[in-house]
Amino acid sequence: MAGIASTHRSAATLVLATILAATVAHAGEKPTEYSLELSDPVAPTLPPRAYRVVQSCDEQGFPAGYALTFTTHVCVDEQCREVTVTMHWDALGYYQRLEYPADAPLTKKKHVPFSPEDYSRLDQILRDRDSILGSQPLEVFGPIVSPGLPQVAAGVAGGGEVTGGDVVDGWSGATPQAVKDAVVEDAAYTSWTMWRWANGEIVRKLQSLTEQRCTPEYLHKLLQSDDRRAVDFSLRYLLRHGPSDGQFAADVFHVLETGDREHVALALQLLHRAVADKRRLYQGLIESYGRMNSTYSPLILDYLSAQPDLPAETLEGLSGVLHQLPYFQMHLALRLLDARAFFSPRVEADVAGLLDSPDFFIARRASEYLLKQPLGTDTKRKLDTFRQKYRDRL
Repeated sequence: MAGIASTHRSAATLVLATILAATVAHAGEKPTEYSLELSDPVAPTLPPRAYRVVQSCDEQGFPAGYALTFTTHVCVDEQCREVTVTMHWDALGYYQRLEYPADAPLTKKKHVPFSPEDYSRLDQILRDRDSILGSQPLEVFGPIVSPGLPQVAAGVAGGGEVTGGDVVDGWSGATPQAVKDAVVEDAAYTSWTMWRWANGEIVRKLQSLTEQRCTPEYLHKLLQSDDRRAVDFSLRYLLRHGPSDGQFAADVFHVLETGDREHVALALQLLHRAVADKRRLYQGLIESYGRMNSTYSPLILDYLSAQPDLPAETLEGLSGVLHQLPYFQMHLALRLLDARAFFSPRVEADVAGLLDSPDFFIARRASEYLLKQPLGTDTKRKLDTFRQKYRDRL
């Protein structure tokens, strides 16, 4: 690998240019330049170098994105040529787009220019953070060479020597089909290199720059976003750095009710830490329980079940929303009440009301629960009537 790195010292050298037109900040604010130390993805054993990226902001002054213009050599066939591109990321470090001069397009083998379809395919590749390119070395595409310099081919028996006229931007004999499917045809080297720049070490560094400007207003905006990635960034930031005074509680409850399973779990961690008044927290969770996606709402009961001392008002609050719940969520709530061996006149009234449910299965589950409890006269009469009426279905 050291030999590969040394022969690519010139072939993968990046020269950063300041971007003006493509990175216009909101009116009155000048784009901000940052210096980042980055390694060459083609020659990772070389010392990292300092590069500058340009940060743009939206009309509110919040980070909007980053841009990096660089020149690199791309080897195809027996020649190498320089290509200059400008790569853009959003404020969270996700690749957005690639720009290139109209008179200097990217090329494939034999220096055939990229077609519109090739650019579209490359853009799709660069947007895929989970691409197999992230786990495959560049050598999988064949021997890695620079023009005019000998190089030992990866996988060649006896360490055979190849030159600039041998295999480049092609395939080694053992290249998996999945890797071939993950690149632009006849532009494997370019696809791999660009993907590593778009999704490599720079991503975390860009996120760190955004974190430096994470004001409360910006975090409120991210937590209310419809973009899952923005919500994910803000939740994880708050878990690492956020205050514990509950100022984001309302936004996190919003995530709890609208997010996916992973975000619900993160939201619960944040709320547990941030809301000091646990009675208030439990009441908020119960209210959210009835509004959540039924697939993820059981996480609320898992959390409540793990708390050692749930007050009576919390358990009665849970029984108070039973009539709003579908069968499975209602069943889980009754199971929690059973596990805590808690029963009160309010719980009795709430569960007895379920005997009138148009959903027979809910009514039957309520009757099974009530059978095990010490009931008042009126509730016992109502239960007996229900079980007599549906005796053939119980």
